[in-house]
Amino acid sequence: MSRIILSLLSAMLFLSSCNQTLSDTPVVTVSIEPLRYFVESIGGDHWRVNTLVPAGVSPETYELTPQQVVEISESKVYFSVGTLGFEKTRLEQLTRNNPKLLTVNASDSIALILSDEVCHHDHDDEHGHAHNHSDGIDLHTWPSTSSGRQIAKNVLRALISVDTLNADYYTARYDSLITHIDSLDSQIRATLKDVQNRTFLIYHPALGYFARDFGLRQMSVEMDGKEPSVERMQQLISQSKAEGIRVIFIQEEHSGRSARRIAEAIGGRVVSCAPLSRDWDEQLLYIARSLAE
Repeated sequence: MSRIILSLLSAMLFLSSCNQTLSDTPVVTVSIEPLRYFVESIGGDHWRVNTLVPAGVSPETYELTPQQVVEISESKVYFSVGTLGFEKTRLEQLTRNNPKLLTVNASDSIALILSDEVCHHDHDDEHGHAHNHSDGIDLHTWPSTSSGRQIAKNVLRALISVDTLNADYYTARYDSLITHIDSLDSQIRATLKDVQNRTFLIYHPALGYFARDFGLRQMSVEMDGKEPSVERMQQLISQSKAEGIRVIFIQEEHSGRSARRIAEAIGGRVVSCAPLSRDWDEQLLYIARSLAE
């Protein structure tokens, strides 16, 4: 019996020490899972990463829960994309309530796709206004190797600023990540090298920066966050047939009914993708391979 009691006490002490270690690890909060990829790649086990937007939910319309507001207040750093809906409406308030929180725009210094460029990578309405963008800016900066390099640089700079003692550790991991991103970029270029048709359809226009990186053109099915009109559907079907488009991407957080109907009409292939996945690198390669098949 005494052995059992000793075993139980040992187990309780072990669990207590684990919980203590976990609670002692400083917290970083990120808005979306792809940013987790960069923080974990550079920060390693020196940080515990908390993600605000759950998988399968649109970050442009997401509303923070009270519990998440508390979690942000317990963080040392918050990495934002910089343009998402809840970030624009709530970030200022959250920062005001927690003046010690370091807020970092992970998209800082990324060459943004502005209104004129959006016309080449996305759709406009009859008045020439780009949809699904904020102030004429494409919101989806992260699905891109060139963006990835800059996000990594922004993460490195922020982590070193709050933890200078581990600067060498973070820098070494950053260097490894950049080598990996360079290799990923080469793989994607090799995969897309022989792709003749450089235009693809996507339900929600999330791959504009990916398209810019690799000489592609995305056409969006969704209009202003809504299913397209019958007239718009016919226009997309006619244009897709004329241009020989065969791949239509649908993100897992969208039903994409209209995109599926277009695919049926043109004999195209529907590909489910997850730009909001934590597996940032695997998703980019998967998207390239889907276009090349």
